[in-house]
Amino acid sequence: MDLEEKILQDLEQKIKANQLVLPSMPDVFLQVKKIVDDPSSNVDNIAKVITRDPSLTARILKVANNALYRGNHEITNLQLAVSRMGLKLIKTLVTSHAITQMFNHPKGALKPFFARLQNHSIEVSAHAYAIAKNYSKLNPDDALIAGLVHNIGYLPMANESFPEIESDPDLLIEIMSKVHTQVGKMILESWSFPKNVIDASVHYIEQFRTGTATLDLTDIVIIAGLNAYRGTDHPCTLPDWSQYPAFKKIGINSREDLDNLDQINPDIESARSMLGISSGVE
Repeated sequence: MDLEEKILQDLEQKIKANQLVLPSMPDVFLQVKKIVDDPSSNVDNIAKVITRDPSLTARILKVANNALYRGNHEITNLQLAVSRMGLKLIKTLVTSHAITQMFNHPKGALKPFFARLQNHSIEVSAHAYAIAKNYSKLNPDDALIAGLVHNIGYLPMANESFPEIESDPDLLIEIMSKVHTQVGKMILESWSFPKNVIDASVHYIEQFRTGTATLDLTDIVIIAGLNAYRGTDHPCTLPDWSQYPAFKKIGINSREDLDNLDQINPDIESARSMLGISSGVE
């Protein structure tokens, strides 16, 4: 057994035995989720929880002052921001904030990889939001979250100790890529995420899947992931995009049809704003 096979086997055994340490959501997320899911909750309750996290408060106020929500005057009051945006969007913002913060934790040789992974996740998330909004009846907020967590399974493996390949992070990344969907499923189940979000994190790598007759959340993440690479020399950008079943479901049957996707750029920018960035990162 070579080194790669040994490490992969060790990881898979830990996964099967539930011995892999999974990341947990911060308390503020759990508290906000509890309040949002409580029909008797109100704006003041949720604002009190959010104010405990200064960076989250700043994110929500920034989004609240987007032209879609602010009206004629700047919003500086968190209660007003929550009221203006609604609890559903607030929950989405809190969730996305918690997830993006998790990608900042890895240190050492893997830090550059996780920085790129975070950037790509944010970009896929923004594209997924815009695609869902323009090409489906699915909730764009669900698509945004699905895009953000589609490769979350890499995270816990950054904290595993592999002294045999400590000086070869590229090999560890290659090994991680073979099991990250299994780990991602475990993480999202432990967070009680919706089944369609979990399914998207497992099957997004199956770019030629036929799936359901109509566009589903997995299709949207597949399209978003590929569209985020458009204009690059990434190997996923085939000359004939009609080979991807997900693209056919939104009427993209040739490379020329891809120009139609440029019409969703304003919604991509809106999603980037929600995620705390102002322009493309990939």
